[in-house]
Order: sequence, then structure tokens, then C-alpha cells
Amino acid sequence: MRDPKSKITARMASFLSVRIWSILFLMALSLVGASAASAQSPQPVIFFTDIQSGPNSGGETVSGFAGAYVAIYGNFFGSSQGSSTITLNGANCLRVVSWGSAWLWYQKIVVQLGSSCASGNFSISVGGQASTNAIITINGGTINPSKFTVRSGNIRCVSTSGSDSNSGAFPSCWSTLPKAVHAVAAGDTIYVESGVTASGQDPIASFNAVVAITSAGTSTSPIALLAYPGATPVINTSQQYGIRTPQISGTFNNWVIAGFSITTTASDNPEAFNFFQGNFRLVANTFSCPNGTGQSACAEIGGNLNFMYGSNVNNVGTSNSDKTYHAIYFSEQNDHTEVGWNSVQNVRGCRGIQFFQSGFDSTDLHVHDNLIHDIKCDAINFATVNPDGGTVEAYNNVMYNVGKGPDPHDGSANYACINIEANNNHTTPAQLYNNTCLNGGDPTTADPSDSGGYTVAIPSVLRNNLVYQTNGQPYLGPGPGCGHISSGSKNNAFFGNGGAPSCSGMSGSLTANPLVVSTSTPDLHLQSGSPMIGAASTPAPALDFEGKVRTNPGAVGAYEFSAGVAANPKPNPPTSPSLVVH
Repeated sequence: MRDPKSKITARMASFLSVRIWSILFLMALSLVGASAASAQSPQPVIFFTDIQSGPNSGGETVSGFAGAYVAIYGNFFGSSQGSSTITLNGANCLRVVSWGSAWLWYQKIVVQLGSSCASGNFSISVGGQASTNAIITINGGTINPSKFTVRSGNIRCVSTSGSDSNSGAFPSCWSTLPKAVHAVAAGDTIYVESGVTASGQDPIASFNAVVAITSAGTSTSPIALLAYPGATPVINTSQQYGIRTPQISGTFNNWVIAGFSITTTASDNPEAFNFFQGNFRLVANTFSCPNGTGQSACAEIGGNLNFMYGSNVNNVGTSNSDKTYHAIYFSEQNDHTEVGWNSVQNVRGCRGIQFFQSGFDSTDLHVHDNLIHDIKCDAINFATVNPDGGTVEAYNNVMYNVGKGPDPHDGSANYACINIEANNNHTTPAQLYNNTCLNGGDPTTADPSDSGGYTVAIPSVLRNNLVYQTNGQPYLGPGPGCGHISSGSKNNAFFGNGGAPSCSGMSGSLTANPLVVSTSTPDLHLQSGSPMIGAASTPAPALDFEGKVRTNPGAVGAYEFSAGVAANPKPNPPTSPSLVVH
């Protein structure tokens, strides 16, 4: 007979064995869950920076760092740094000023260069994942948004506690924007601190502008006018122009302007920005022209090699604006232009983004990853473009409630998510792909031939677009209809207004409910089970609208689907021009 104590011991051993295996099993499940969660976390991505070059010394000294401040915009950085890292050229030479703050539907990081920093690429690591980049090809070359060049140049500042008789170097800042702008030279960088405002006419150069730019940088040493970290310099004026280059002889180009809030309340052709010489880089500016009318735009830009990133454009025009007054207008000869990651909304004038030159067609144009909604006329109007000379493309744009009319007082316009045409005949097709369009078109217009989801009047390839029409408007503007849809157009989704267009150049169209989250909010992310998931053809953008890496095959439309990944909130800036969006 066995000892009762032995039985108890055996039972305890058996119990402990079961418990240990249970714990190990739960731990394994936990690790699998953690692994799955990690797999669902998108890798960090860099979209763009405010400046692409600057000095590593000579600026404000903080904790032994005295170089330029750089704002890096992208996504999936996390709300705080924690164990995440950022390096330049592989070196830990940066001071992190802020990490993961919200900008529009994505994020930004601000760093300051140290004296040991050398030229190279920024690299961000979050949760063991290294950053990827949003890369495009423009003007015959590839733009790497993480690339930064350390170079010489002066660092200057503007402060409410400064004086225009000072040197302008930290901490002896100037006190006014015009003084700073007219005192610097090529390669110089100006930081404008919190509380700095301007409203009157530039006393040094006038030209009916608050700030008139009358000097130039170079392509390798631009002049930069930047918001100091955490600050939002404000121009709130009744002058016609906020910041402009005067239309006189001279060279006034190669500038970077970033982080400003500009409102002009003038009614006759008001323009927050007015540049006509090209080589301007406009980054993360908020601008508004609530009373605008005439033949211009809240931002009018001419010349070649212009870049507009991260703008927040809101409250443009009145119900009585002319059909020639827009939010963003690329006029004159305007080749080699990129317009990305901007929010354009509440345009009572006419168009959201317009390209138009009388008698000339622009080439090498890239409009992508923009949020455009509540626009009277077209969201994107490629009115005069030439794909023969270089790629003309629109991709990853999210557009809703656009081209919604009514007709402006001076006649009908175009009403679509994307309108594309030209002055001359061209054979190379434009590329319109992976865009999401909800409710493009005006059911009340006097000219319904130019109303619909897309109005395509030159050869164009449509690929992987989601066109969702609950407003009774056609998927394609009936004027040009299918006549210019090029061979190779495929895997577009059409829903809400009957079957897909019967275009000979188009194949693989989808007509099932795309199962977006909401058409009333709207929230055009895809739900689990959407037939758009995995239904796209190639080629497609490497990243989606939010910066998530696309699967292969990816999703139709601007959004890739990722289970368990929470989207950043859409921007919701105030409509009052007296308020500032930080």
C-alpha cells in the first residue's frame, strides 16, 4: 500500500505539470499575439521635410546643439519617442525637440542638428522597424525625402522680444518679418518664433504685400523662412498679398517657406502666396482667403520646379466668386511640379487644385496623397497638360463632395474629382491611379457634359481607381465619355450609379459594394471583407494615402487595408479665418 503522502505528492506534481504547461501555452499565445500585433504595425515612413539642407552650427544653442532645426513629416512614428530613434547619416548626432505630433492625418518629428552631423539620410526606427520613404521621380531624377545636406549658411531669428537693429543671430533676434526677409542672402535660414504676427504692407518693398521677396537663394543654398519649433507665425491682413514675389525684373527664387498661417481678407484677387519665378518649396502652411474673387487663387504659383507639401487650405472664396478663382493655381509655364499630402477644403470659389496656362501645356506633374473635399468645381483640374514631355499623374488622392456646384455667377465650369485636358494634341497617356472619389459632379449645372466622377479629354490610363457615386452623376463626364480612356485602363471600381462604363480601353472593372466605413461622415477606409482588398492591378504606388506599404496585389483606391491599424483623424480645421490651426 502506497503512502497517502506519496499520493498527495503525485497529485501536486501532476497539478503543477498541468499549470506549467498551461502557463507556457498562454505565454506562447501571448508571443504569437504580440508578433501578430507587431506585424500589423506599419513601419515608419518619411513623406517630406521642411528643409533639405542647412548648417550644423551657428544657431540657437540648446544642450550643446546649435545647428538648424528640421521638421520631418511622415507617419507611424508613435505618439512619444520611447525607445524609438532617429539618426542622420547613421549617426546619433541629433537633438529631438518633439516626437510624433499630429499634422493633418499624419505626424511630424522636429530635430536639431549637432556639430558632428554630416550629410546623409535621416533614418527613423520604431519598434525595431526602420523607416521607408515616399519616393517619386521628377525632372529626370529621383527625390529621396530623407536625404539632407549639411552646408554652410547663417541662422537668423525673428522674435517679439527682438529689435530690427539687432544682428538677427540667436539670441539677438530681429522683430519683424520684412526686416528678416530683406536682410538675408542665399543659404540663410530664418526661424520665426511664437507670437510674431504681421498685417501691414511691407515697408521696405511694398508691392501691396505683407512680405515681398526681393532676393534669391540658389538650388543648393536656398533661403528658408521657417516657423520656429512649436510656433505658428501669423499673417492676417486686408492686403491683397500675404507673401509674394513682385512682377518686376530681377531674380527672386529658391526659397523655402514653412509653418505659416496666412489669411488675407481682401476681396479683389487676394492671394496668401503669389510666386512667378519657380523653385519654391512650400511646406505645412495654413492659408485662407474667405472673401476671394477674381482671376487668381489663394495660392498662385508660376515657373518650374515648385513643391507644395502639407498645406492646410480652408475657407476659400464666397458664393459669388468668379469661376476663375481657385484654392491652389499653378499658372504660367509650370513644369516639374509636385503637390502632395495637402488638405484642400471648403472652396466656395471654384477649383481645389488647378493647372492652367493660356496656349501652353505643362509637363512632369505629380499630384498625389491629397485630401480634397467640399469644392464647388473640380477637385483636381489638369486643364492644360502635356504627358508627352514627362509624366502627368494623379494617385492616392482622396476626394469627396467635389464639383458639387452650383454654377458660378459668371457661367458653368467643370465638376469632377479629376478633370484632364490640353491645349494641344498629345499621344502619351496621363496616369490616373489608386484615387478614391466619392460624389463628384453637380446635378444642377447648366452644362452636364462636364459633370461626373472623372472628365477625361486627353489620352489617360485609369487604373485601380474607386469611383463611388451616390449623387446621381455619371462615373465619367458624358462630354468626353470613354473617348480618351487608353488601353491598359483596368481594375477600376464603379459603384452607386449602375454598372461600369463600357469603354473599349478598360478591362477588369469591379461593380460590387466597396464596403467603405462610411459615406456620410465620410470615412473612405475599407472595411474587412471589402472586395477592393487585393483587387488592384500593377503597377501601383508603393505606399497608400496614409503611408502604409501596399500588399501585392494591393487594394483598389487610395487606402490599403490593414487589420487592427487605427487611422489618424482627418483634419478638421476651423472655418473662421481669425483662428489659427497649430
